[in-house]
Amino acid sequence: MSSNVNFKVLGLTADASWDEVKSAFRRLARTYHPDIAGPEGTKKFSEITEAYMTLKETIAGGSSVRRARERHSPEPRHTQPAEPAEGRDSIFKSFWKKLFGGAKRGSHEKETVDYDLPPVRLRFLGSIISRAESEMQTLLSRGAEVKVRGRTEAILRRLGSKHPGVVMLALRSISYSDTSNDVRRAVVDHFSRNAPSAEILESLLRLFSMSNMSVDLARALASHAGNFSSADSMMVLKWLRRQDAPRECFVPFLSHPLDSVIAGALNCWPQNQNLPETVDVLGLLKKNEESILVPLLRLMKKEKVPMWLLPAINKIMSEHQSPVVRVWASAIVRDQKLS
Repeated sequence: MSSNVNFKVLGLTADASWDEVKSAFRRLARTYHPDIAGPEGTKKFSEITEAYMTLKETIAGGSSVRRARERHSPEPRHTQPAEPAEGRDSIFKSFWKKLFGGAKRGSHEKETVDYDLPPVRLRFLGSIISRAESEMQTLLSRGAEVKVRGRTEAILRRLGSKHPGVVMLALRSISYSDTSNDVRRAVVDHFSRNAPSAEILESLLRLFSMSNMSVDLARALASHAGNFSSADSMMVLKWLRRQDAPRECFVPFLSHPLDSVIAGALNCWPQNQNLPETVDVLGLLKKNEESILVPLLRLMKKEKVPMWLLPAINKIMSEHQSPVVRVWASAIVRDQKLS
């Protein structure tokens, strides 16, 4: 194999330096080593190893020949004492330098002894290091899983508390980006049994925004609709609309004791969704508030109104003080007569 071909195998041009050859070999070895790439990488790993060793002989071989001549030449009279054997780099340090680079340029470290390692030993030691790195990564991953599991269990214990302050601490400790479904499921279960206080409601809604379990929380909150204040009810209703919650989550708010909450539920009603038969429409029509009648009549106009409701709508059309309410009522009566 010619030198140009060897350079091409390593992804280099023919004028590449020895440092570039070593760097390219290290990068490709980490990618195609059989322990990393599997059996499919064996052929490619052999090719880059052969190219690397060939270029080592042609490019870096001059330094080895020079050192061999120096070993056979007569020792000069004024030589420095030989460096102790224990101060020299071991064969493993030499291999590490060959594979991963060694000291950066400009450092003041001593030059290591360059051992000529056979390709077989180079591959063997490389596999050992790769396997060690893989096992270390596995240990680190397991440690991270244990840490997350312990944190999740602590959150679940706090959510089970009957003290609102402890529950608030649990919600504040939850990260909005990495919360598991187990934690969210525990939150939903807690608030399906306990109505959230005003202090934690905002944090709770933010935690479930655009979550795959937002509908579950919506149903849990709807079961406590009658316990919310006007401000908290409006916060929940606007959140329900942003989450595209089903209409059954809005229905309990139509029975709220405050007319402002009923009006908010009708204004936040899901688009293209009719009022279910379970809603006391006649009771809502008897309310005299414009804020309730206008969105109610607007919803009723989208569907076929039962005949038994027409007397109540006719009365609103003729007697209500608000012209906007009378216009909506007359539109329903007109459509009903045309049909």
